[in-house]
Amino acid sequence: MKKFIGLFALLMVLVLAACGNSEESSEEATDESAAGETEGDSNESGEMVTYTTDAGEEIEIPEDPQRIVILGMSYFGNLMHMDANVVGAHARVTESEVLEPYTEGIELIEEGNIEQVMNVDPDLIITFNSDENLDKLEAVAPTIPIDYAKWNYLDIHRELGKITGNEEKAEEWIESWEAELEEDREVVQEAIGEDATASVIEQFAKDIYVYGTNWGRGTEIIYQGLDVKVPEAVQEEVVETGWKKISAEEIEKYAGDYMFVGTGDSGADNAYKDTEVWNGLDAVQNDNVIEFDSPTFYYNDPYSLEYQKDIIVDALTK
Repeated sequence: MKKFIGLFALLMVLVLAACGNSEESSEEATDESAAGETEGDSNESGEMVTYTTDAGEEIEIPEDPQRIVILGMSYFGNLMHMDANVVGAHARVTESEVLEPYTEGIELIEEGNIEQVMNVDPDLIITFNSDENLDKLEAVAPTIPIDYAKWNYLDIHRELGKITGNEEKAEEWIESWEAELEEDREVVQEAIGEDATASVIEQFAKDIYVYGTNWGRGTEIIYQGLDVKVPEAVQEEVVETGWKKISAEEIEKYAGDYMFVGTGDSGADNAYKDTEVWNGLDAVQNDNVIEFDSPTFYYNDPYSLEYQKDIIVDALTK
């Protein structure tokens, strides 16, 4: 009996010791895990690096940004295509049927709503240099103001890759895109001829605009990608500035053999289409008018460009 009691006591000591060791090991593992998570978060955030803005100002930005707010809506699709860490975007990107699906899980920020920006705790903000709230945004997080007119659409894609640490992904798409355009260019040139011209116009409210070769709305594809010629007046008066406001009576001056026409905004009545000038254009007479959805064609990011290219190439080779 005494032997049994002794064995039982010894067994209990061993069990209690094992439990104690297990709890201690568990606590140590938990502590190590927590330390590892903290260290990992720190590494993801990365160090700060110096970046020179389009205005020549040197600012400090995260080397590896983890919480990007993109208020320069033209660049939303670029960042999403290269898997950048976007947590907030200008709400207007949802107007594009191409980009809207990519906004799931992202805070949609209304124009000028600084509180919304603050609530998503960004470590980097990217916007246009014309943003009226630059000072307020800079107080929230490092802010890069981009001059839209300064950048070719492919160069800004590369630059955004550099800013977000996705240079390789950005370059891969550019190489693939240029290869696609090379094939499409041959097909289009054969269909319309090497000397055919095209114009891109659009109405906002009561104003009509004609666009240059790098201002969204398919211009990058039509002129740069497919080498469709630019009408002389557009080349001389519009290309350098990117766009020009014109009257309905002036459309003929800027018209090409093909007319790409945007639907415009909600205030556009497109009354110019009822004028003698419009109906007398060669493009109208020859059924070479191609209409496009303005909110979807504003953009020149990879997703939008691939969508637009199919429409443009099909229209020119019908």
